[in-house]
Amino acid sequence: MLTQKVAPLFVAVLSLAHMTGKVAADAKFSKISKIELRPYFHRQFKQPVFAAPYPGQLKNCPDAYAIVEKPGVIRLESPEKKCNLVLADLRNRVADPTLEEGLLGLAFAPDFHSSGSYYVYYSAAAPRRTIVARLDMKGKAGLGSNRVTELLTIRQPFSNHNGGMLEFGPDGYLYIGVGDGGSGGDPRGHAQNTASLLGKILRINPSAGSTSSPAETLRYKIPTDNPFAKSSGERGKPQREIFAWGLRNPWRFSFTPEGELIVGDVGQNDYEEISIVGRGDNMGWNITEGYHCFKPKKNCNKTNLREPIYEYDHGVGQSILGGYVYTGSALSQYKNKYIFADSISGRIFALDYRTRGARAELLIQAPGLWSSFGRLRNGELVISELQSGKIFLLSPTGQVGSL
Repeated sequence: MLTQKVAPLFVAVLSLAHMTGKVAADAKFSKISKIELRPYFHRQFKQPVFAAPYPGQLKNCPDAYAIVEKPGVIRLESPEKKCNLVLADLRNRVADPTLEEGLLGLAFAPDFHSSGSYYVYYSAAAPRRTIVARLDMKGKAGLGSNRVTELLTIRQPFSNHNGGMLEFGPDGYLYIGVGDGGSGGDPRGHAQNTASLLGKILRINPSAGSTSSPAETLRYKIPTDNPFAKSSGERGKPQREIFAWGLRNPWRFSFTPEGELIVGDVGQNDYEEISIVGRGDNMGWNITEGYHCFKPKKNCNKTNLREPIYEYDHGVGQSILGGYVYTGSALSQYKNKYIFADSISGRIFALDYRTRGARAELLIQAPGLWSSFGRLRNGELVISELQSGKIFLLSPTGQVGSL
């Protein structure tokens, strides 16, 4: 979720919030803000890290959204009323001992109405590992069902850089963002090692099991055009689930209207980056950080590496929060711009991601620990704040000035 270098800062701010009772919602925003952040739900959540439209119909909870709480609960709430419904309680499975572990991701199956399936990404302990699992509501399971099928398990050597994003792409496949395994600087070289699932974007077809793997134990299919789909997938060989590699901590990503995967990859010492990631791309980490050499610091070999489309240094912020291309109507001047933020500095930006060399426009600087954007059914965006447990709608403001 954040960089190893700045993790202590997050912990310090969290501790301060608990001691004082002050939260981001109490803070006044800059008078030059180009947007406002307005509370969207009628309740606070416990460390919300993701919000997504619930694709089913609920009689007593109109316009329901699923809210992922890091300790392990997925709640269903409406902006119209308090619903107090629980989609799933996974606290007996989820390990949440550090800031970067817990229940981190959620994606509803495209065929949810018929399958009743959705997917979660969470941390587990003893041994420390990441799990991608399917939950099934079909039949009599219903809300609150903990009928879990583990699809993918990845051992984690350290507690940080867990990634956590799940998203179904336009191709119908499930994309999974996995960090490099943690510590700092990728000391074990996972991101550049295609025999490891760490430091990667993975892509699978989870709709059915597979009998094509050597051990016939996979509970999903491998897309035939994955870069290493023809590999044996055995230990020491390229892993068949890999879509792209060379990432440090792809905490949040999304798809553009053109169907491209756009990723916010959290940086190490100096730079945060936004990248368009394609099938078979090597995004450079830990050879490069952003556009710059990391290992070695000079004269690194950038051959066949895919550069980011945008970077910013740690004078601007220290932990990028990837977002969405804005498709709503309330902020019409930012239509088709990529909205992203920095979790630590609290700055929210708009970027013309289709124009090379474009500069990001600062929309607001709002103090808080921002964990994730969410896209509403109408294309508007919300952003979750970890300390207060509140989720805010990005809204127009009359307080417009020049930066």
